[in-house]
This record gives sequence, structure tokens and C-alpha cells, in this order.
Amino acid sequence: MPEAAIRIHTLPHDRGSPGPNLRVLDAQSGASAAVSTGVPREYAHLRDAGRVFITGWNRCGPGAFSLTGRWPAAHDDGRCDPRVLAQTFRQSGLTIAHAEYGVPLSHHMILHNLSFTTNPKFRVSDGGPTELGIEVAVSQARRSGRCASALGMAVRIHQGDVAVAQAEAEFAWSSPAVYRRLRGEHLGVGWGSWPLPAPVTPELVGRSGAAEVMLAPGGRPRRWQLRNDTGNTLLFDHPVDHVPGLALLEAAYQATHATVAPARFTPETVISTYERYVEFDEPCWLEAELRPATPSGRLTVLVTGTQSGRTAFRAGLSGAPC
Repeated sequence: MPEAAIRIHTLPHDRGSPGPNLRVLDAQSGASAAVSTGVPREYAHLRDAGRVFITGWNRCGPGAFSLTGRWPAAHDDGRCDPRVLAQTFRQSGLTIAHAEYGVPLSHHMILHNLSFTTNPKFRVSDGGPTELGIEVAVSQARRSGRCASALGMAVRIHQGDVAVAQAEAEFAWSSPAVYRRLRGEHLGVGWGSWPLPAPVTPELVGRSGAAEVMLAPGGRPRRWQLRNDTGNTLLFDHPVDHVPGLALLEAAYQATHATVAPARFTPETVISTYERYVEFDEPCWLEAELRPATPSGRLTVLVTGTQSGRTAFRAGLSGAPC
């Protein structure tokens, strides 16, 4: 699912030279050190620097990288917030692409697929930030000229010896000129100008406020209309010309939560694919299918998003209700 890049007029540093918020390698000792507490927010394609979860990176070998990350303190029961987890995977891929594979900041990211599993026993600290280690292995790298045009990645997040989550994803990038030709008239959508249908109750989808709700009633059971509230700045950090892939993943999570309600559901395994752009100014419909539970009580919900009669994305979410 393509994602618009923030327009950058000045870079935080010249590529290859240490600038603010980088990790640098000491040429004599071989040791690395954090220059400060984060990577440039431009690497994460975000305006809100407070939502940049990657704090540094090192190259460990060909296609192998070690990153550090930090999550904010938990506000609930300490389970991994799927929005924060997916954003961490995304930022890991973007950081490596820009810092190590020469992808220009002006290029537009395309998320083709994202699959991940989590450790259901891991809990995020409620007493302060959670420091993380992140390992990235690039398995596929296609180039266009001097920069990468597509990367396949495996990402593993851990806290010391404790596994937190692991993922596989495929990203691609297009230049501004190619993106303009691809998107055409859709580039001119007015930010926030689309109709915003009334939400389902936040409790039904496991959220605390109406602005966080991605679903509106769809006229029949297990069917909803996608709603894109720009007041949800966690998902809509800056104006873009289509619904971001992570917003669609959050909508699939909410559809899963609504399907198994009143039980609470935190997915342990997620498999998602993105086939078409989802436009803001056309209705997008989500339908959920609940698969039979396994003998251990594990549930799987399949969510399909369609727009103009065509499949736009699919997601399968599995876990044990609680």
C-alpha cells in the first residue's frame, strides 16, 4: 500500500556524515555510540518527532543491521499496542532504506505486505520507557540506479534475551515523478474534506475515544464502512493522498475486536497484504469472517477491505481472546 512521503526541503545531515540523532562508528575502536536519542523524524516520514520509536542503528554485515528503539510507558495492561508495534516495524524498514540503501527522502514508500507474530507474555513497562533491541535482515534488494527500489526484510524485536515480536515485510519506493503519474487526479484530494460517518462505539473496537474509531456501521453483521478521522494523529500524522497501510491494519484490528466482542482480543499473529490504494473520497467496506476456534481456543478472523467493488487489502489476525 503506497504511502506519501513528507516533502523535505533541507536534510538533517549529508548522507554518510554523522549528524544529529545518529549512531556513529569509531574508526579506531570499532565501537559505536549514540550521538543523541533518536533518528531524524524525516527518516520515519513523520512530523511528530515524539512518535519516532527508533533511536539508532548500526550495520553489522552485508544486509544485517542492529537498531535500538524505545516505546513509551504503557497506559493499559502492558500488552503490545498493535499500532505502536506496526509503526516500529515500519520505521525500522524506513531507517535502513534511507540510511543504508540510498533511498531519497522524497520517494514514496509502498508497503506490499506485513506479517508478524508477538510474544503474548511480554508486557510493556508502565513505569517509564521500554528500551528495545531490533535486528533487521535484508533478504531481497532490488535497485534502480544508485538507490534501492524494493527491499524484503525480516525484523526481530527483543528486550535483552526476551523476544518481543518478529516480522517479515516487503517495501518498495517510487520517485516523485512516477508517483505523480501513478496517482493522477487523486493527488488533489482535499485533506479532511471527505464525509466522516458516525463511528461505532469505541468500546466495541477496543478504543477509548471516537476519534480513534476506524469503523462505522455497515448495515449488516460483521460489515463496516471505513472512517478516516484526521483527528486521529497517531495514524494520520500529516496530509497524504490515500489511506495509509497502517491505518488499514488498525481498521482490520478493530474489525477483529468487534467480531469477537464482548471478549477482548489482542492479536498474536497478523498477516496482511495490500493490493490497491484506498481513496479517502470513496466508501471502503470491511467484512470479517470468524474461523472456527482451535481446540486450544485460538481464534482467527479474516478481514477483507473493498472499494469500488475491488479488493484493496486483506488481513488475517489470530490470537486467544481474553
